[in-house]
Amino acid sequence: MTRVLFISAEPLGPSMAGPAIRVLELARAVAAHCDVTVAAPGPSDAGDAPIELLDAQLADFDRLLEAIKRHDVVVAQRLPPQLLRYVARMPVRFVADLYNPQMIEVLEAAGDGPSSSPRRAWRSMLGQCAVADLVICASEKQRDLWLGGMGLAGLIDVERYRADPTFRSYVDVVPFGLPDRPPARSAPVLKGVWPGIGEDDRVLLWAGGVWRWLDAITPIRAVQRLRAGGRRVHLMFLGTGRPRLKGADVPTSADEAIAFAAERGLEGECVHFNRGWVPYEERQAYLLESDIGVCAHHEHLEARFSFRTRMLDHFWAGLPSVVSSGDAIGDLVDRRGLGRAVAPGDAEGFALACANLLDDPEAYD
Repeated sequence: MTRVLFISAEPLGPSMAGPAIRVLELARAVAAHCDVTVAAPGPSDAGDAPIELLDAQLADFDRLLEAIKRHDVVVAQRLPPQLLRYVARMPVRFVADLYNPQMIEVLEAAGDGPSSSPRRAWRSMLGQCAVADLVICASEKQRDLWLGGMGLAGLIDVERYRADPTFRSYVDVVPFGLPDRPPARSAPVLKGVWPGIGEDDRVLLWAGGVWRWLDAITPIRAVQRLRAGGRRVHLMFLGTGRPRLKGADVPTSADEAIAFAAERGLEGECVHFNRGWVPYEERQAYLLESDIGVCAHHEHLEARFSFRTRMLDHFWAGLPSVVSSGDAIGDLVDRRGLGRAVAPGDAEGFALACANLLDDPEAYD
């Protein structure tokens, strides 16, 4: 049986953000057909997934190299340069999972930081493409991005093109999927339980982190408008920081959002922040109690090529969505009638979209 090694930069366990969730769920799917090991920082826990865990960080060169030698395929979102050089000379097949275009994300994440960060990220991503036997990503927009970058870098060679003019054999789309099992209800966690939220109130759920490249302010302004119109509606942010990593590693705008809500007397009244991070297996309780799933972004390159992983949970729970337009998920919501996609920064339009869904019983069928 084929032996597949997944390498994760983040721990697996109860509290995970998008990168670790993708590793776990891809590994779980592949394990139905192959022997799978996941190398991840400890302590990690794969739950009931039929995979073997190896305690290793990206900096553990010797341990990772020995593990790679024992496998037929290695899958990673990023291999460190030193390890990448060895993999290039080894018979192992390398799958680069580039669902997160880091060289674009870092443009937003870096803020006023060093301008060299995006260049380093771009060189790193091209290095992964140059060595990879297969590049996978999460959307057709991302595939076009990688094909363009590889073409400009001279990585689309004649031999590969003649073998497969579509180039799907070398760059293809492997989006996030949804769990096979439906979400299950448990004890109430929001309505009548969370301070300030009544049993009959309506809840808009922001189901992921408040990252710097997202726009938490527009939904806050929207819920303020809804409250001014007499609606008993609340906005709940499910997490304010990256789980199991130092906050400095992943820039957030949570403090800005909290301050914005507090200055207007909204925090604790109709805007609520979970200061921790809801465990992965417990998120379904919050989804099933909510009325609308929301997410918003600014108009920039990160949004165009992003794939908002936690928003797939809206579809899993049958939760109608109000989101910003312009990214892959926004396009999907608009195209499939899964809610409303609103122009970035349009708080009035966001509020109106939420109001229309809250008043539409068919949105929940």
